[in-house]
Parts: sequence; structure tokens; C-alpha cells
Amino acid sequence: MELRKKFLIVALIYVTALVANLVLASWCIVVYFDSAFAEFETDLALGWDLEALRGLVRRQSMLLDSGGAPAEVSHAYAELEKQLKSGLARLEDSPVFPGSHWPLIREAAQAKEEAARNRIDALQAGASGPMLPRDSKAFVKLDETLGEVIRELNVQRQMNVVRTASTQSQVVLILLSSTILGAGLCWLGWRFMHHWVVQPVAKLREATWHIAQGDFDYRLPINSKDELGRLAGEVNHMCSTIRDMQRRLIEQERLAAAGEMFARLAHNIRNPLAGIRALAEATMQQRSESEEVVECQRRIIRTVDRFEKWLRDTQQSVSPLTLNLQPVAIAEPVESVAAALGPLFDRRGVSLNVQIEPDMPPVLIDSAHFEQGLAALVTNAVQASAPGQQIRIAASPAPSGEDKWQIVVEDAGSGIPPEIRDKIFLPCFTTKPDGNGLGLAMAHKIVKIHGGELTFESVPGQGTRFTATFPGLVRSRAEWPTSSSSTTKKT
Repeated sequence: MELRKKFLIVALIYVTALVANLVLASWCIVVYFDSAFAEFETDLALGWDLEALRGLVRRQSMLLDSGGAPAEVSHAYAELEKQLKSGLARLEDSPVFPGSHWPLIREAAQAKEEAARNRIDALQAGASGPMLPRDSKAFVKLDETLGEVIRELNVQRQMNVVRTASTQSQVVLILLSSTILGAGLCWLGWRFMHHWVVQPVAKLREATWHIAQGDFDYRLPINSKDELGRLAGEVNHMCSTIRDMQRRLIEQERLAAAGEMFARLAHNIRNPLAGIRALAEATMQQRSESEEVVECQRRIIRTVDRFEKWLRDTQQSVSPLTLNLQPVAIAEPVESVAAALGPLFDRRGVSLNVQIEPDMPPVLIDSAHFEQGLAALVTNAVQASAPGQQIRIAASPAPSGEDKWQIVVEDAGSGIPPEIRDKIFLPCFTTKPDGNGLGLAMAHKIVKIHGGELTFESVPGQGTRFTATFPGLVRSRAEWPTSSSSTTKKT
């Protein structure tokens, strides 16, 4: 997952936590508090309306007992009655008004209306004094009925207050739960950020510290495929590249120093060697009748020739090589090496098994250098083998296909110890008392200059298998270069 997508997930977590808290708070306010306070306000408004109607009833009672002119009393009462009926009609139409009281209210209102008509008729007939007790009770009855409704509404309002308090507790609990959930989501987002960003960045800082200390073998663990994971892989690749460059530079410096040293050494030694060899040849010709002298001079000449060859091989191992690539049947250089090393096989009591595929196409190599590298590999195998063991040389197209081929040199000797496996291709490195450490280095160099790769597998006590993989497998005769267009390669 890419880093921007991870940041998007964290942002969504925080936005979700914020929105959830806002939605829950708004819902609690709108649903719980609004409904609770709406009922409270409705009951309070109904109480005020009923108190206003009770006031109208009392004003009517006082008006009828005032003893005023009948016409004025009748007119004023009609106005008050109109207001009373209008108020009762509004309450009756209200959906929240307790409907169980309406029969009593209607009955009391009718009794009050009848008592009012009786009083107005008595006033018009010239009567004086207060209303009759019966008529006065009708007004009191309506007033008391409305008062009972008001008292019930007060009780209901108090219950609403209690319910509002309970609702407040529920809202507080919901908001607290929402806060805890939001905190949990925020913690989860922080954990994601710590796992996805903070830890990888800390590991990158640690890697830069190791690199600054020169530890180019340090490797970052790659636990993700995002940008930081790819950056860790690039840092690892950079360390590998720097380490390889260091090794190449060290090897180049070592080869350059060795080349300069051997060039001076060879120049200073070859002239005395040539003089020794010439003197030995002259002495051998002059004293040809003495077999003992002739044999000694031959030994001197062979020793000088071996030393000259050692100087030449040493100089070649630390100097550039030039290739002259030609299509060659691989059996030819293999047979040439086998014939040249025949005495070594006989002396060590080791046999050779050559396996070349019958339909093996020609290969593009420099025969001289290839024979030199193959001879070094085979010589190394012979020196590692015990008498009676067998060395196998096998050539075939590479399993990977394309235009590559491989040659295998395998022995059943003592194997290569694990602690020196990364040093066997270094020039002048050897574990043999009589070795010079140039054979495998030369073979490795020849394979590399051909554009190939030399690898090995070794099990201590069971033997070693060297595999050289080369390009340049000539599939068809049309691809064969002519002698005039041979390829020269120099390194």
C-alpha cells in the first residue's frame, strides 16, 4: 500500500471520529433535549391558557355581581363569553390537551352559561343583589374544573423535568461513550502512523548512521511495499553498490600495485635468467660427453623455464587481457587441456571423465585464454583430489536458455572450507604449501572478460563443483563470424 493511501486512511479515521462525535452530540441535543423541552414548553403554554380562561370566568362572575345596568352587563358578558369560547375551542383543537377532562369542562361550561342567562334575565327584570348561590356555584365549578386541569398539567410538567434530568444523564453517557470511541480511533490512527511512518523513518535514520560509520553490510528490513519500503530497498541496494565499488577499487589498486611490482621484478630478473639459461646451454654443448653435467644443465634450464613461466603467469594475472573471439567446437580446447594435463593425472592417480553433449553448438571464445582458465580449474581439482578419485568436465547449453552455455569442473576432493570461500578468487591467495594463488584468480578473470560468471558449490569432505556460464552460444552457422570479422575484447 502506498504511503499516501495510508495517510488517507489515518485522516479518514480522525474525520470519522470527529464526525461521529458531532453527529451524536447534535442528535442528543435535537432528539432528547428538544423533545423533552418541547413537552415542557407545551404544558407550560397550556397552563397559561387555562389560567387566562379561569380569569375570564372570574371576570364574568364579578361582572354579573357588579349590579350595573343590565344592557351594559349583558354586552360586556357577551364579549367575555366570546373570548372564553374561543379559548376553549383552541384548547379542544390542541392535540396535546388531555382529552379526558373535556366532558367535565363542557358540562361545567353549560351550567355556567345557564346560570349567566338566569342572572341576566333577573337583572333585566329589575332584580338587585348578588347572584343566587346555585348560579354562583356554576361559575365556581367551571373555575375549579379548569384548576384541576392546570394542576394535572403541573404534575405532567414536573414529570417532564424529571424525564429531562434522566435524559441528561443518558446524553452525558452517550457523549462520554462517543468521546471514548473517538479517543480509541485517535489512538488507532496514532498506532498506524507509528507503525507506517515513525518506525520506518527511525530505521532509515539508524541505517544512515551505520552507513556514515562505513558499515556497508548493514541491511534494512523491508516490511512494506509503500514509498518507505521502496526507499529502504534502494538504501540496501545503494549499500551493496558502494560495497562492490569498494571491493573493485581495492582489487584494482591491489592489481595495479602488484602489476607495477611484477613488471619491475620481471624486468630485473629476466636478464639474469636469460644469462643463466644461455650459460647452461653453452656448458651443455661444450660438455656433451658428460651425462652428469648435461643432466645438471638440463635441470637448470627447466628450472629457469619454470621460473620464467611463473613470472609470465603472474604478470598476466595482474595485467589486462585481450581476447580474440572465434567460433570454436568446445571439444577441441577441452581435449587440448586434457592432453596437456595427462602427466599430472597419471602422477596424482586421478582419472578424468569428459562429458560433452553430442549436439553441442560451437561457442564464441578465445581458445588460448579459455584453455588457460580451464587448465587452472582442472589443476585445482586435481590438487584437491585423492588418488583413485575422478574429475568430471561437462559442457552443455545453459539451462536458462538464450544464447548461453556452461562448462562444469567437478571433483570429489576435500572441498573448500566456509571461512575462505569469499577469498578463493583473490590473486595470490592460496592454502597449498606449493601454490602461488594465481590459478583460480586467472580462471575467474578469464571467465569475466568473456562476459560470463564463475560460481562454485562445495561441501567439505565431498568435493567442489565449479560452473562457468558463458555467453556466445552459436545457434546457427549463419551467426558464425568469419576470421576477418573476429571480435577483440580487452579488459
